[in-house]
Amino acid sequence: MTTVSSYRLPQDLPADIDTYEQEVQRFLRGETPGGVFKAKRVPRGVYEQREDGTYMVRVRVAAGTLTPVQTAELAAASRAFGNGVLHVTTRQDIQFHDVAIENTPAVMRRLLAVGLTSKGGGGNTVRNIMACPYAGICPAECFDVTACAHAVTEYLITLVGSYNLPRKYKIAFSGCAADCGLAQVADLGFVAETRDGQPGFRVLAGGGMGANSRLADTLLDWVPASDIVRIAETVRRLFDRMGDRTNRHRARLRYVFERIGRDAFRREFDAEAAVVAAAGVPLWSGELPTNPAPGRTEAPQVTVMEGIRVVAQRQAGYYAVPLHLPHGFLPAADLARIGVLAAQYSAEGGLRTTRAQNLLIRFVKEAHVPLLATALRGLATDVLTPVPLDRFVVCAGSSTCRLGICLARNAAQACADALADPAIRRDTIEAMEFYLNGCPNACGQQPLGPLGFFGSSKRSGGHLVPCYRVTVGGRCHAAGARFGTPVGTVPAASLASFVRDTALDFQANRQPAESFIAYSDRVGIEHFAAFAERHAAIPPYAEHPEFYRDLGADEAFSLAGRGAGECGAGVFEVIQEDLAAARKADDAFGILLPTARALLITRGVDARDPDAVLREFERHFIDTKLVGEEFRPLLARARARIQGWEAALDGLEQEIGRLRDRVELLHSTLDGNLEFHPPEPAEPVAAAAPPSGGELDLSGVACPMNFVKAKLKLEPLATGSTLALVLDDGEPVRNVPASFKAEGQEIEETTDLGNGRWRVVVRKRK
Repeated sequence: MTTVSSYRLPQDLPADIDTYEQEVQRFLRGETPGGVFKAKRVPRGVYEQREDGTYMVRVRVAAGTLTPVQTAELAAASRAFGNGVLHVTTRQDIQFHDVAIENTPAVMRRLLAVGLTSKGGGGNTVRNIMACPYAGICPAECFDVTACAHAVTEYLITLVGSYNLPRKYKIAFSGCAADCGLAQVADLGFVAETRDGQPGFRVLAGGGMGANSRLADTLLDWVPASDIVRIAETVRRLFDRMGDRTNRHRARLRYVFERIGRDAFRREFDAEAAVVAAAGVPLWSGELPTNPAPGRTEAPQVTVMEGIRVVAQRQAGYYAVPLHLPHGFLPAADLARIGVLAAQYSAEGGLRTTRAQNLLIRFVKEAHVPLLATALRGLATDVLTPVPLDRFVVCAGSSTCRLGICLARNAAQACADALADPAIRRDTIEAMEFYLNGCPNACGQQPLGPLGFFGSSKRSGGHLVPCYRVTVGGRCHAAGARFGTPVGTVPAASLASFVRDTALDFQANRQPAESFIAYSDRVGIEHFAAFAERHAAIPPYAEHPEFYRDLGADEAFSLAGRGAGECGAGVFEVIQEDLAAARKADDAFGILLPTARALLITRGVDARDPDAVLREFERHFIDTKLVGEEFRPLLARARARIQGWEAALDGLEQEIGRLRDRVELLHSTLDGNLEFHPPEPAEPVAAAAPPSGGELDLSGVACPMNFVKAKLKLEPLATGSTLALVLDDGEPVRNVPASFKAEGQEIEETTDLGNGRWRVVVRKRK
């Protein structure tokens, strides 16, 4: 048995904090623009919260290991500079909130003094390296992977290249195939295996969760543990070189695998690994005593002793005590006290954070369990009593996160309250797990949830409605990982009743000791789709206005204030709904109004009054020259129509159609930062030479087959070649060029041939 350890910090970290402090001062003096400063602070783990001017600091806790000295300092720093409440994340980090930007350097120095850092806590960096919280105590593990996670952390955080990657780089270690560390969904995952008595790993790569989740591929069937640092560095270099830096939506490592395939990536890996070895990247030489008698490959089981939950360790006579933190939160005083209790009652003298947003005190002697329980009951937070909320993993949602769509924590609490129904037994709840996220980005890990929910929005009668997409059947264990299957969308106001009814259905039809995952596999997805459909109705606003407010909110639901980020999902959905409404409308004003409204949400505007919609569109799009000046009189005529001139838009259908085309073009260029990238006006050219790829007549061919045929024609051409396309008016001429642009090709010419046909010239760039 060893005392709990931590990772070693880079020697240049004090100088880096000094540099950052100078950046803060320049920002406060107005010498550095906010966007430039953001690029300095985010890789150091400093994020702006939903409320302008308030910040969150994310502290990396490699493998989740914390010492009592560290917990005491985290608590003290939170009280001194934040709101006095700590938050455990699903990646085993610790966060504190409501920090003034001028205090962030002081926070970093206090962390440094106890061997912690926020560097790499955010941005396009090597993120916190996860490990199973039961590492070192699990009866099923091959060996304790904690030292491995620390070793890879210590190497990668010293590299300048670890802080300017195409996107985040996430690494995870698991001690057995049960994969409590989630290696199967990581950018790089290590699953421990022992061969001929030698500790080593099966290596997986290319996984990740988000709006487009992907399971990792097996990259290496088995390697000795000494190779871990070289492997992590090899994959980092490949990601740095091959990741897509032009499209934030497709920048993660998993898209490299999708683009070139596992076999091609393996060939690149083998070549780069030789370069890494020749460059002197070290082998790891740590010792890893193996578990002489690994048991069944499954997650450790929770039992009850002295009225509290415990986990029996593989070390006879010792237990781990899980502490449930509501929504992952804990007052600073409670965290400091738990650190003291860990020093007093844990033989390893520390504690662990878990991906379920909880804490774990390990190596507690059986005789000390009741003493520890008595002490823990003296905390302000009840961390011991089983409650429905302890079955939820939930992200911050829109309460603080700028990417959040819905108030996820309020939704989790409402669902937990519904599960407190006396008709629902505790053993039913214990067999269920709920993963809830405020948007599709998966900070709440909902793709892996047996029951998963993520925030979205819909329009109904001109009003926005907060909703949750429901997925069923996610899991990550020894039999493999699987993402949940979508079964429908439920308004936030109906989510709690959906959860309660699902639990009652499970309880009534469950076989003895059956888990919810096994139940969902047995009854089938259609069963849950029907459940979701029964809870999907959205009543009219006048009858039930509460459906148009988020849970726990007093004001009407809005996406205004949602900031730019990795994924604009939610924002994008609302835009698409408005554009679809414009395409379906058959009168001039019915086309114009949703066209003007569609993109306003990217500017934080959720106007409902038609006159306000038109004026805000003019301010945000015509005044900024994203839309041409020639459309300003059209908007004036539309306002006249609102004021009673019924014929104001007569004869202007073609001009309205051109405005809609421009808005749809802007939409096609919208990136994850909610910025537009419209093409520059084409320069007048003399008669051009015939296009090198010839001409493809696609008139009469509908979407998406026209794009497929055009793509097949373009693919064999050399880079720099051009292909002329003849496309029909409407969707073909809007969608096909936009699709090529999204793939990195250049639209060189768009010419109206008359009679509803267009000539589009595509130049191949990649």
